Amino acid sequence: MQGLLHPPAPATGVPASYGPSGRLPIELLSEIFLLCVDESVDARNTIQIPLLLSNICSRWRAAAINNPQLWSRLFIQLSGTASKSKTALVDTWLSRSAACPLTIYVFWEQAPFADTHAVLEKLMDHSERWKTMFFYLPYRAFKSFARVRNRLPMLTDLSLGTDDDVLLSSPSLSPLDASSNFNMFEVAPRLRSLECVNFSPTILRFPWAQLEDIPLLSGNIEDCLGILNRGKRLAKVSVIFVEGGPVAWHPAPQSPALLGGAGSAYPYVCHNHLTCLTIMTPPWNEFVDLGALFPHLTLPHLETLTICNLNSTFGDEFTQFLSRLHMLKTLHLRKTALPDDQLVEGLKHLSSLTTLIVLSSSSSLPTTAAALVNAANGVNPEPTVTRYLLEALTRNFFSNDAMDGMLLPHLQKLELTVSSTAARELDTFIDMLQSRLRDDDGLARLEHVRVRPCVDLDDEFLIRLIELRDFGLDVEVESMAAGVGI
Repeated sequence: MQGLLHPPAPATGVPASYGPSGRLPIELLSEIFLLCVDESVDARNTIQIPLLLSNICSRWRAAAINNPQLWSRLFIQLSGTASKSKTALVDTWLSRSAACPLTIYVFWEQAPFADTHAVLEKLMDHSERWKTMFFYLPYRAFKSFARVRNRLPMLTDLSLGTDDDVLLSSPSLSPLDASSNFNMFEVAPRLRSLECVNFSPTILRFPWAQLEDIPLLSGNIEDCLGILNRGKRLAKVSVIFVEGGPVAWHPAPQSPALLGGAGSAYPYVCHNHLTCLTIMTPPWNEFVDLGALFPHLTLPHLETLTICNLNSTFGDEFTQFLSRLHMLKTLHLRKTALPDDQLVEGLKHLSSLTTLIVLSSSSSLPTTAAALVNAANGVNPEPTVTRYLLEALTRNFFSNDAMDGMLLPHLQKLELTVSSTAARELDTFIDMLQSRLRDDDGLARLEHVRVRPCVDLDDEFLIRLIELRDFGLDVEVESMAAGVGI
């Protein structure tokens, strides 16, 4: 690395610049260098390519070194001991990037760990230039960021993560302590996107009122509702529910207006700005009880709802939650335990839906410890894509009236898993698709269908699907082996 940072002078007799690039203006050459890297923030695009460009010849070196944008991004992995090569690399990038806003990804996953690191200290010296920052560190190191408080004028995107087990119940970590060690990101006037991986964001203080996007956060029901309640400008939120909530939930026949009142464990949240919500659980705990979430939440402008890896019971509260999503366009269910009849009841309320995605696990074998225990006890989740769902999606299934009998009258895109159960319903499956290819006034025509088989489909199934292309339907069948469409 030292040799790359300080290369030897070109050999005597070798021209400093040659070929067509030698006739290009330096400004144009610098712009071409920026096209040599893509948007990925990794070692190749942020370290290897800039160093290579600066070591071809003296002219290229001058063009590269004098291009601050080329050095304004850095991907770096730390170890417990600060090596001279790592600190020299950081110094070089900070110097060559001049006054450019910084995009830096830092991973510290290798012991020994400490309260801070020489590289972190160097980065904090330039916190006024932080724009997009990703820190995956031992939790104890986050306290060292106290010195950047009130020094984050350009920060727009922040991602924090840790491998440590951070307990909300620990007094030393409680946000109620109001310790200055935990308010370092509270003042960041341009911060719009926040991500917290493997710990609850409520431990630290953030300017929730100005945030617009939370690509990923870990927490429970109380965290989710609290953040939505404070983040009135949030448009997109993705939550990994590591647990349901700190208190037991017992459903009661209450209206939304009564929820969140005196004596309620959770606040009732009506968020008028959120358009995209993703709900997930971690692979090691797919049975998180989210029964208390849905009755406490109304999202009148939600357009996309994604639920992944949730194998707990949904309950009637989920159907009632769907009934309040009057502007939902996309519903994406992946590896859920939602029964077919409950899904159909929910879909009856989603007349605005244009895209429906219902995917089961790609394998019929249990893959988690909880699933293995259930399988051993003879408890297996029923498939969601069944004959009943296919019939319900068939036009005029509920009524002969074109408008009254149409579930999802504006559906244009459909993506379904075909398990062994659905594979036996070939006629029902094809009838459903054909019924949505008619041109009826006021009803949308199905434009795209994607089939994801969990079992090998026989030739007849594939042929009848492909034949629907003759009717103008865009048909895609994913290969089980390659994961590509045919």
